[in-house]
Formats: sequence, C-alpha cells, structure tokens
Amino acid sequence: MRQDRLSEAVGSMRRFTQALIGVVLASAAACASAGAPASTGHGPLAACAADALVLRPGAGVVPMTGEHAVLYALANRGPQTCTVRGYPQVTLYDADGRALPFRYADGGGAYVTSGKPATVVLAPAAMAYVLVAKYRCDLGIARDAATIGLTLPVGHGQVFAAREPVGVPGPPGLSYCRGGPRDPGQLVTVSPVEPTAQAASNLR
Repeated sequence: MRQDRLSEAVGSMRRFTQALIGVVLASAAACASAGAPASTGHGPLAACAADALVLRPGAGVVPMTGEHAVLYALANRGPQTCTVRGYPQVTLYDADGRALPFRYADGGGAYVTSGKPATVVLAPAAMAYVLVAKYRCDLGIARDAATIGLTLPVGHGQVFAAREPVGVPGPPGLSYCRGGPRDPGQLVTVSPVEPTAQAASNLR
C-alpha cells in the first residue's frame, strides 16, 4: 500500500514538472514573439526605402480645447510590404520659405499621443499617420505656416524627406503667434508614425 502511494506521488510530481516546463516554454516563446520584428513567413520585414514613401498634404482636425491640429499621411508607393517607426522631425515654413521659429516636442499636449513609437507595417498603397498640433494664437498671428517639411530615418541608412502644403491655411492652421518665443502657441507637438489616425491622437 505504501509503495503504491509512493508511486502515485512520484507520478503526480512528474506530471506537475512536465506541465510547469510546458508553461515556461510557452511563456518564453510568447515573449520572444512579442519582442521580434514584424515578419512574414519568409523572415523579418525590411524597413521602407526612402523612395517607397510619399507624404500626403495635411487634413485639419476639428479644434478642441484651444488646440489646432493637422493630420498627415505617409503612403507606401512601393511594390513591397515594409515598415516605418519613430518620431519624424518636422519644420514649418512661411510662404516665403523661411523656417518659423517654433519649439517642437515629441508627443504630448491636448491632442497628440504620448505613447512610445511602435513599428508600423505598410502594405503596398497603405498609409501611416502623423499628427501635428499646437495651441491657438491668443494674441494674434505673426506669420502663417504655408508648408511643412518632414524627415524620418528609414531603411538602409536612408532618410525620407518631403515637403508639402500645410493643408490648413490661416488662423485654423499651424500659425506662428505674436507674443514672443515663450507664447503657448509657439510649441508644436508631433506624434510618432502610427498605423491609424486615431492612434496618433490621445483623444478616444
């Protein structure tokens, strides 16, 4: 009787150990998958080449809480699925091509997400999104922003660079304010590249 109980205890312990090993291995596999780059069945996807991307002119977002925001799209015009990631560098210019002396920040503010950048997979003809926002000009407008320049490091050590119309002219747009460099309207916040327009915003 004692021998039977001992054998049963040993068997139970062996089954428990095997189940525990299975859980550990499954957990390790899940972690590895979560940390792995985006991939197809044939290996990791490559970052997009600079000439595979095109910047679309901006579209206005309905002003809320005193913020003005413009949404931009990066389209994959190449024949292959590829990836983009990170915060683009943005510069706003007036109608004479002069850079407006805004301060720029990665994320935050009333509109723009504070989430960290994530890898965005772009199939051919698909689009990713960047949201650019700033506070209104309470003391009046000094100069209107006419064009936006956007750069983003991409694959093979390349940098994607494009310049397009701001898309929303005049007071509803991304104007440089009177009131000096510390005016609240002189800070422009920029989202990371996101897979959807909603993800680029902190409004849900």
